[in-house]
Amino acid sequence: MPDIQLPDDMAAYGGILMDTRPWLYADTAADALRRLSLCTDTGHSEGWERPEHGYRVTGHLVTMAARLPELLGDIEYLIAVDDQRIEATDGADTQTELTALYAEIRAAQAVAKETVAALGRVHARLGTLKEKPTATPKKE
Repeated sequence: MPDIQLPDDMAAYGGILMDTRPWLYADTAADALRRLSLCTDTGHSEGWERPEHGYRVTGHLVTMAARLPELLGDIEYLIAVDDQRIEATDGADTQTELTALYAEIRAAQAVAKETVAALGRVHARLGTLKEKPTATPKKE
């Protein structure tokens, strides 16, 4: 198969060609976490046998979670930059809904930052653990 050069605004994940549509990346991330959960649930997956495997996975989870506050801020900006063209559904007051949305985004950002800190602590603790060496039988 020839090596294909993708434009800067495109990427391939799992054989799926993706462009700059954010929901595609969010969908891929959600699917990756679902698949990760399935792998770790069985306890019999290759690469899921020792404390260092948990350390490695947790490190990636820290990285992923650290991006959430910025992404939530991007969502807030998406709405705020053009909120005059937005209206609430079901006859609700738009300004009230926007104010509540912005407050929920800030609350979610704070929780995400706490989650990053907690995952960081888990990661650090996992770094202090290792598998015991296998005992070798003594020769007589």
